[in-house]
Amino acid sequence: MIEANREGRLARRAAAGDREALRALYEEHSDMVFAVAYRLTDSSPDARDVLQDVFVYLPTALKSFDQRSSLGTWLRVVATRQALQLIRARQRRREIPIGDDVPTRPPHALDTIALERALAALSDKLRAVIILKEIEGYSHKEISNFLEITPTASAARLCRARASLRATLGER
Repeated sequence: MIEANREGRLARRAAAGDREALRALYEEHSDMVFAVAYRLTDSSPDARDVLQDVFVYLPTALKSFDQRSSLGTWLRVVATRQALQLIRARQRRREIPIGDDVPTRPPHALDTIALERALAALSDKLRAVIILKEIEGYSHKEISNFLEITPTASAARLCRARASLRATLGER
Protein backbone atom coordinates (compact mmCIF):
# COMPACT_ATOMS: atom_id res chain seq x y z
CA MET A 1 0.00 0.00 0.00
CA ILE A 2 2.87 2.35 0.79
CA GLU A 3 4.43 1.69 -2.63
CA ALA A 4 1.10 2.40 -4.38
CA ASN A 5 0.76 5.68 -2.46
CA ARG A 6 4.33 6.66 -3.37
CA GLU A 7 3.75 5.85 -7.06
CA GLY A 8 0.47 7.78 -6.99
CA ARG A 9 2.22 10.83 -5.55
CA LEU A 10 5.03 10.55 -8.12
CA ALA A 11 2.50 10.20 -10.93
CA ARG A 12 0.56 13.29 -9.80
CA ARG A 13 3.76 15.31 -9.43
CA ALA A 14 5.05 14.19 -12.85
CA ALA A 15 1.69 15.03 -14.44
CA ALA A 16 2.05 18.51 -12.94
CA GLY A 17 5.47 18.91 -14.58
CA ASP A 18 7.79 17.94 -11.69
CA ARG A 19 11.00 16.83 -13.43
CA GLU A 20 12.37 15.03 -10.36
CA ALA A 21 9.21 12.92 -10.12
CA LEU A 22 9.49 12.10 -13.82
CA ARG A 23 13.15 11.17 -13.32
CA ALA A 24 12.19 8.85 -10.42
CA LEU A 25 9.54 7.17 -12.57
CA TYR A 26 12.06 6.77 -15.40
CA GLU A 27 14.61 5.18 -13.09
CA GLU A 28 12.03 2.74 -11.73
CA HIS A 29 10.30 1.77 -14.96
CA SER A 30 12.59 2.41 -17.93
CA ASP A 31 14.08 -1.11 -17.99
CA MET A 32 10.61 -2.67 -18.13
CA VAL A 33 9.41 -0.25 -20.84
CA PHE A 34 12.53 -0.96 -22.92
CA ALA A 35 12.13 -4.73 -22.46
CA VAL A 36 8.49 -4.68 -23.60
CA ALA A 37 9.36 -2.51 -26.59
CA TYR A 38 12.38 -4.64 -27.53
CA ARG A 39 10.41 -7.88 -27.42
CA LEU A 40 7.74 -6.40 -29.68
CA THR A 41 9.95 -4.52 -32.14
CA ASP A 42 12.97 -6.86 -32.06
CA SER A 43 15.17 -3.80 -32.46
CA SER A 44 17.23 -1.89 -29.91
CA PRO A 45 16.95 1.42 -31.79
CA ASP A 46 13.17 1.04 -32.08
CA ALA A 47 12.91 0.05 -28.41
CA ARG A 48 14.91 3.15 -27.47
CA ASP A 49 12.55 5.26 -29.59
CA VAL A 50 9.54 3.75 -27.81
CA LEU A 51 11.19 4.33 -24.43
CA GLN A 52 11.87 7.96 -25.30
CA ASP A 53 8.35 8.53 -26.64
CA VAL A 54 6.73 6.98 -23.58
CA PHE A 55 8.64 9.20 -21.17
CA VAL A 56 8.51 12.38 -23.26
CA TYR A 57 4.71 12.19 -23.35
CA LEU A 58 4.34 10.67 -19.88
CA PRO A 59 3.39 13.91 -18.06
CA THR A 60 0.46 14.37 -20.45
CA ALA A 61 -0.49 10.67 -20.44
CA LEU A 62 -0.44 10.52 -16.65
CA LYS A 63 -3.41 12.84 -16.56
CA SER A 64 -5.49 9.86 -17.75
CA PHE A 65 -3.95 7.41 -15.23
CA ASP A 66 -6.84 6.48 -12.95
CA GLN A 67 -4.84 4.33 -10.48
CA ARG A 68 -7.16 1.30 -10.92
CA SER A 69 -4.02 -0.70 -11.64
CA SER A 70 -0.44 -0.23 -10.58
CA LEU A 71 1.59 2.37 -12.42
CA GLY A 72 3.90 -0.40 -13.69
CA THR A 73 0.98 -2.29 -15.23
CA TRP A 74 -0.38 0.90 -16.79
CA LEU A 75 3.07 1.79 -18.20
CA ARG A 76 3.37 -1.72 -19.67
CA VAL A 77 0.13 -1.08 -21.59
CA VAL A 78 1.36 2.37 -22.69
CA ALA A 79 4.68 0.87 -23.87
CA THR A 80 2.88 -1.95 -25.69
CA ARG A 81 0.62 0.50 -27.50
CA GLN A 82 3.54 2.75 -28.43
CA ALA A 83 5.58 -0.19 -29.75
CA LEU A 84 2.65 -1.48 -31.78
CA GLN A 85 2.10 2.01 -33.17
CA LEU A 86 5.75 2.14 -34.24
CA ILE A 87 5.43 -1.30 -35.89
CA ARG A 88 2.30 -0.18 -37.78
CA ALA A 89 4.05 3.00 -38.95
CA ARG A 90 7.05 0.98 -40.11
CA GLN A 91 4.78 -1.38 -42.04
CA ARG A 92 2.95 1.53 -43.69
CA ARG A 93 6.28 2.95 -44.83
CA ARG A 94 7.62 -0.54 -45.63
CA GLU A 95 10.85 0.21 -43.82
CA ILE A 96 13.70 -2.21 -44.23
CA PRO A 97 16.36 -2.23 -41.49
CA ILE A 98 19.90 -1.52 -42.66
CA GLY A 99 22.67 -3.47 -40.98
CA ASP A 100 22.54 -5.71 -37.97
CA ASP A 101 21.06 -4.53 -34.72
CA VAL A 102 23.73 -5.06 -32.09
CA PRO A 103 22.04 -6.11 -28.85
CA THR A 104 22.78 -3.93 -25.83
CA ARG A 105 22.46 -6.77 -23.36
CA PRO A 106 24.73 -9.48 -21.99
CA PRO A 107 25.26 -12.73 -23.90
CA HIS A 108 22.65 -15.46 -23.44
CA ALA A 109 22.67 -19.23 -23.46
CA LEU A 110 22.45 -20.88 -26.88
CA ASP A 111 18.82 -21.91 -26.32
CA THR A 112 17.83 -18.32 -25.59
CA ILE A 113 19.66 -17.07 -28.67
CA ALA A 114 17.94 -19.71 -30.82
CA LEU A 115 14.55 -18.70 -29.43
CA GLU A 116 15.24 -15.01 -30.03
CA ARG A 117 16.27 -15.74 -33.61
CA ALA A 118 13.15 -17.84 -34.12
CA LEU A 119 10.99 -15.03 -32.72
CA ALA A 120 12.76 -12.51 -34.95
CA ALA A 121 12.02 -14.69 -37.99
CA LEU A 122 8.26 -14.45 -37.34
CA SER A 123 6.24 -11.79 -39.10
CA ASP A 124 5.49 -8.70 -37.01
CA LYS A 125 1.86 -9.82 -36.68
CA LEU A 126 2.72 -13.28 -35.33
CA ARG A 127 5.56 -12.03 -33.12
CA ALA A 128 3.34 -9.38 -31.55
CA VAL A 129 0.65 -11.91 -30.61
CA ILE A 130 3.00 -14.51 -29.16
CA ILE A 131 4.92 -11.94 -27.13
CA LEU A 132 1.80 -10.24 -25.84
CA LYS A 133 0.21 -13.58 -24.90
CA GLU A 134 3.11 -15.76 -23.75
CA ILE A 135 5.57 -13.23 -22.38
CA GLU A 136 3.46 -10.26 -21.33
CA GLY A 137 0.48 -12.38 -20.23
CA TYR A 138 -2.31 -10.48 -21.97
CA SER A 139 -5.61 -12.19 -22.79
CA HIS A 140 -6.78 -12.62 -26.38
CA LYS A 141 -9.41 -9.95 -25.71
CA GLU A 142 -6.72 -7.48 -24.60
CA ILE A 143 -4.51 -8.43 -27.54
CA SER A 144 -7.42 -7.93 -29.92
CA ASN A 145 -7.85 -4.40 -28.56
CA PHE A 146 -4.14 -3.60 -28.97
CA LEU A 147 -3.89 -5.00 -32.49
CA GLU A 148 -7.39 -4.05 -33.64
CA ILE A 149 -8.27 -7.64 -34.56
CA THR A 150 -10.80 -10.11 -33.18
CA PRO A 151 -9.97 -12.41 -30.23
CA THR A 152 -10.40 -15.33 -32.65
CA ALA A 153 -7.81 -13.83 -35.00
CA SER A 154 -5.48 -13.38 -32.03
CA ALA A 155 -5.87 -17.06 -31.08
CA ALA A 156 -5.31 -18.13 -34.71
CA ARG A 157 -2.15 -16.02 -34.98
CA LEU A 158 -0.89 -17.47 -31.70
CA CYS A 159 -1.44 -20.99 -33.04
CA ARG A 160 0.45 -20.14 -36.26
CA ALA A 161 3.26 -18.48 -34.30
CA ARG A 162 3.67 -21.52 -32.04
CA ALA A 163 3.70 -23.88 -35.03
CA SER A 164 6.31 -21.74 -36.77
CA LEU A 165 8.48 -21.63 -33.64
CA ARG A 166 8.24 -25.41 -33.22
CA ALA A 167 9.27 -25.92 -36.86
CA THR A 168 12.12 -23.42 -36.62
CA LEU A 169 13.42 -24.83 -33.34
CA GLY A 170 13.07 -28.43 -34.51
CA GLU A 171 10.42 -29.49 -31.99
CA ARG A 172 7.67 -31.86 -33.09
